[in-house]
Order: sequence, then structure tokens, then C-alpha cells
Amino acid sequence: MTDSRTSSKNGVNVDLFFIPLSDISLPQTSLAQSWLSDDELAKVVRYRDPKAQMKGLQVRAALRAVLSRYADLSPHEWCFEYGPRGKPSLTASQWQQTGLDFNVSHSGDWLLIGVTKALKARSVLFGVDIERSRPKTDIYPILNHYFSPQETVALLALADEASQRQRFFDLWALKESYIKATGLGLAQSLKSFAFELKPFEQLAVESLELSCQDAALRQSCGVANLLSVYPNIPLQTIDASSWYWQTYFGRLTEEYRFAVSLGHTAHAALPMGLTAQLSSIETLLADYY
Repeated sequence: MTDSRTSSKNGVNVDLFFIPLSDISLPQTSLAQSWLSDDELAKVVRYRDPKAQMKGLQVRAALRAVLSRYADLSPHEWCFEYGPRGKPSLTASQWQQTGLDFNVSHSGDWLLIGVTKALKARSVLFGVDIERSRPKTDIYPILNHYFSPQETVALLALADEASQRQRFFDLWALKESYIKATGLGLAQSLKSFAFELKPFEQLAVESLELSCQDAALRQSCGVANLLSVYPNIPLQTIDASSWYWQTYFGRLTEEYRFAVSLGHTAHAALPMGLTAQLSSIETLLADYY
């Protein structure tokens, strides 16, 4: 099953899929397992916790089902390769065939899949992150190790601990999306770059429609029809990188936030279209029963 989403000639589109992770039936589990490669199945089995195993299975199956919306490939036909730090991508031959870049993030009970299509060559760095705020996390020791001085100063200038805690996880989502885009992960110092995330009332805001064909699903998830997103949060890096970075940040719910980082070799901002869809793992699997 293919989809018409593509990059525009002069810009780039990013499609976001928000998927709540929940229990699935035994037939659905068997179907999902049948799609995975041997190495993926081995990675799922390594999780000791059965719940972690189920989430690992769903993440990999959902990615395959989403990718199949863009090309005439069945979910089991997708082949992946991994960068030095484990970042997944399509094999060179399948990338040549489809031009698709993707990134995946999951936190708590939510999965986020981002898909974009390359402009002309494989010259895009792309990362997404979804992050759940954790009320018991002691954020202040972490600031000294993973946040730049300017990020720390701006965070501590906020009025109260609740605001500082929310900003901590907002910045964490942005920083995670960036290191996932570069493919370096935590091998890259989180203090080597900084996002200038001002109070939201000082930022430009856009409304992003979260499309969903299942009203019951939307209601059960407690998500709105329109999400507030903040484009192009300024990013400062130490190295003289040739990559031009564009970012989006938004809140899915009060507890979950998400971020998108897109690097490219153009010398100025590109028109960037963002779409968002809410779907269930059951629906993604049901397309292939």
C-alpha cells in the first residue's frame, strides 16, 4: 500500500506518526514477528522483561508497516543497515529505490516514527525524539554533565521547579533529536551544542493538525486535534559544520513532548512541511491481515 507523501521540489516534507503502544493479540503478535529479520528477532528476545520484548516487537513492526505506505514493498521486505553508533537506515539499494530516510523514538507508552524523502542525494541528517517527563528524576545534577552553560542558565532563570523540570525535558527532546540525526548518539557530548529555547510566549508558533481516523483512539489517548509546534529553535554548535539545521519542537500532551532535527547541505533554510498522524499498532497491522 503506497502513499502520496513526498518531498516538494524546493523543500522537504517530514511526516510524523504518533503510535500508542498497547497490548496486541496473539495473531497480531505472530504477524509482527513474521516481518522481522533474524537479527531483529534476536534483539527483541534479549530484553528480559516481557513488556519490553513486546514494545521492541511493536516498534520494529510499526516501522515496517509505516514504510510500506511509501513504496511497493511489503513490511517483511524492508532491509536495514546500521551506522557505527547503531543508527538504523535503509540499505543502499533500498534507499536508491525509495529515497526514504526515517528515524524512530519511543518513550513510556508512545512511539514516534518520522519519515522524510531525500532532496536529490543522500545528504540529509534526520532525527526525531519523543520524551516523557519524569517527576522523580533529579534534574539538577544532570544539568552539569549534559547541558551547555547557556542552556543551564536559561533553565535556572525560570520561576519555579515545575517550570524548570518541564524545560529540562523539552531541551532533552531537542538534544536527543539532534544527536540521533548526526548518528553519534551519546558519543557526542551533549554540552558541545546548545538550543536557545525561549519561553513559549516569546516564540513563533504554528498549529499542526494531528490527523486520526479513529475518534475513540484520539479520546483514549487524550490528544488534541491541533498541536502547537515551534519551528527553527536556534542551535549553536562548536564545530564549523557545513550542515544547516532546522528544528521543530512541540507538545503531544502535558506529559509527552517531541522534537525534529533536520540537517542538510543547503546554505539557507528550506521550506519544510510537517504532517502528523495518530494511529494504533492494531490498525497498522490490520492493513496486512
